[in-house]
Amino acid sequence: MRLRLILPVFTLLSSLAYAQNMQEAYQFSTSELNGTARYTSMSGAFGALGGDISALKDNPAGSSVFLNNYFSGTLTSRFYKNELNVSDNLSTARKNNIDLNQIGAVFVFNNYNEKATINKFTIGFTYDKTTSLDNSLDWQGNTDNSYANYFLSQAQGIPVTSLEAEQGIYQQYDQLFYADLSQQNYTNPQAQTAFLGYQAYLIDPVTEFDDNSEYTSNITGGEYLQEYKFLSNGFNGKFSGNASLAIKNKLLFGLNLNAHIINYERNTRLYEDTGNGNAVETIFYEENTLTLGSGFSFDLGTIYRVSKSIRLGASYQSPTWYTIHDETSRYLRTSSQTSAIGNNILNPDIIDIYPNYNYKTAGKVNGSLAYIFGKTGLISFEYSYTDMSNNEYKSDDYNINSLNNTINENFTAASTYKIGGEYRIKKWSARAGYRFVESPYKDKSTVGDLTGYSLGLGYNLGNTRIDLAYYRSSQDFEGNLYLTNFNNASNTRITSNIAATFSINL
Repeated sequence: MRLRLILPVFTLLSSLAYAQNMQEAYQFSTSELNGTARYTSMSGAFGALGGDISALKDNPAGSSVFLNNYFSGTLTSRFYKNELNVSDNLSTARKNNIDLNQIGAVFVFNNYNEKATINKFTIGFTYDKTTSLDNSLDWQGNTDNSYANYFLSQAQGIPVTSLEAEQGIYQQYDQLFYADLSQQNYTNPQAQTAFLGYQAYLIDPVTEFDDNSEYTSNITGGEYLQEYKFLSNGFNGKFSGNASLAIKNKLLFGLNLNAHIINYERNTRLYEDTGNGNAVETIFYEENTLTLGSGFSFDLGTIYRVSKSIRLGASYQSPTWYTIHDETSRYLRTSSQTSAIGNNILNPDIIDIYPNYNYKTAGKVNGSLAYIFGKTGLISFEYSYTDMSNNEYKSDDYNINSLNNTINENFTAASTYKIGGEYRIKKWSARAGYRFVESPYKDKSTVGDLTGYSLGLGYNLGNTRIDLAYYRSSQDFEGNLYLTNFNNASNTRITSNIAATFSINL
């Protein structure tokens, strides 16, 4: 397999690096409920509480609540269920995994001088999986919209001379990737996809003239038997260095410096049996995409102990500044047993590597309140606000004004509400929580609000503790099915997590 780096000469008009779209801009800007089992079981309502490793990502001042050096690690088992509906054909896909979701430690330095202003200083190091990018869609059914129409839509506006292969198929495919299309109304990846469809006889030019740029589909008829498979693996992770201090054990301040990583692989497969006596009888198209990224952000936070029972918290999470690049490969196969077209396999065996681009997410502010019932229990509330219309792409190699305009037109401000409680009976702790995340889309049918519930148990062994949590959330999506012209797809995604945490006072 050959790898190439494209020269920075082309313009993307509607999306970044072809694989990048609004859904991925949304994914890279949001976080799931991940962390320790105690944090998860209370739906993450820890902004004013502190005293938990995962609480530091919401409010870095929370490390000053620890009394001793502390370590925790969490294993999480996730279960995903997608109910995908296309043209009134419903299919269900499931996926699950187990991974190390969180690990971290806090080191506490106490100042026992009663007259000292600063009586505690802490440093901490943590890793959190911000978002799991694992997903699976598996759909099959009959529609009146052939997959050939996707290649047709990609080809419109491209001169037929660009889709011919006088000097070899893969040489022309290669030249399209490197071509300077900055003055055209199409993109290099679009031209490559159209080229494959043309060479596999899915589309034909309307006229045979060299200046032709209009096309028609070779697939006609009423219904087509189709399959759609989408599988993704990956994560958005965050490494944090934390420092905080306590003033008179009353006012706490904290700072996080965060390094972010993205590793996101997608595989999409389309299959169609055209039937109806078409010259092309079956279509199989596969596209693989890899997105890699790294970024930086910081967090500031404070907690104020109003009394022994009441705590107030506030924090600011800066934007995350990412550097990202994409890699893509494609494969197309068509077959016919009854026409002279025969079987056609178009496998360039090339990975396209795009220039890096920058992506800045919106910042977030958090406010929180907690009430502690002595040693019996507590209840905590947290509110977060972010305006995702401030998300922004930047690049020296792409014209991204259209994408940024699309973000500004479609995204809006959104709030998150979290409430959690804990009740203790001797060495046992019972916990529960609720989480509601507003959709950042102005059209909430594109991505709906997220609702989640959580439960958990903990057992204190003295210097060590074992915690378990269960969390379930659901969210609805509507819109275009990736790599197709199906814009009437709807999906309900249900996620369930089981987390187990082992922690120890060092």
